[in-house]
Amino acid sequence: MLQAPPTLDQRTYRHQAAFQDDFAAQWSDLERQVRTTLRLMALNGIRDPLNDAPIAADELQVVGPNFRESLQHEGLVSRQRAVLLLLRQLIEAGQLPPLESLRLYCPEAITLFAQRLRDLVAHYQGSEYLPDPQDPRRQQVHHEDLCALSFPDASFDAVICNEILEHVYDLSAALRSMRRVLVPGGSLFGTVPFAYGQADSTVKALHLGENQLPELLAEAEYHGDPVQPKQGSLVYRIPGWEFLDQLREAGFEDPRIEAIHSPTYGILGAEIPWILVFMAQRPLDPAPAG
Repeated sequence: MLQAPPTLDQRTYRHQAAFQDDFAAQWSDLERQVRTTLRLMALNGIRDPLNDAPIAADELQVVGPNFRESLQHEGLVSRQRAVLLLLRQLIEAGQLPPLESLRLYCPEAITLFAQRLRDLVAHYQGSEYLPDPQDPRRQQVHHEDLCALSFPDASFDAVICNEILEHVYDLSAALRSMRRVLVPGGSLFGTVPFAYGQADSTVKALHLGENQLPELLAEAEYHGDPVQPKQGSLVYRIPGWEFLDQLREAGFEDPRIEAIHSPTYGILGAEIPWILVFMAQRPLDPAPAG
């Protein structure tokens, strides 16, 4: 039996103003959209965003009111399904190689998201941040500092970076490092806790140098970290729309936000229906003269 076409609302934003206009125009309807999406998933279940395999409604879990983080299936949440759907779209559009030949780097190695992709992508490289050279976990888990990646230039077709960039001590260095390891035309995409209502990022801590404690500009905020779950990872910033300019300054082209909402694929935000995924490409090398 043929499946019905997916219900998918996907919009591309290159500037804050266009997003704010859409947000304002739909403000009175956003709560209804969220309720409708929950009802449709409860009736129909969802589909796997990579292969359209059906997922029954009773296989879904809702573990809190923030559906971006709490709408789970096999440990994956809404924002991760949005990233996987975008990966599929890029492959189907011919902008990335198929999974069996894709060279993919993710700065996560021990998460369920990493496990899912490792099972599908023949050339998957994951890592965790283990800065202590004596850390015994380095014997089992590959360590990388996102601000100074060790891989050769042009090693990967794509880099997926989920909920990491708010934690890096030097955002500009991390963006330049990821651009360097991408092939020309390669894609960087992922999620951050995005302050979509403001242009400027909210800076919470400053890096003062190696072996020095960061300078806190606000109360210390920690998010979950799989390698130190009790402590979590310090938040240095919550990116605003200036993040697109920072991607451009690091040498990426066409930085943008893909806003994705889909009852079919179980993609649902918190106070807004959309999951916001950032995306940019390393520019193609110029053609040789003559």
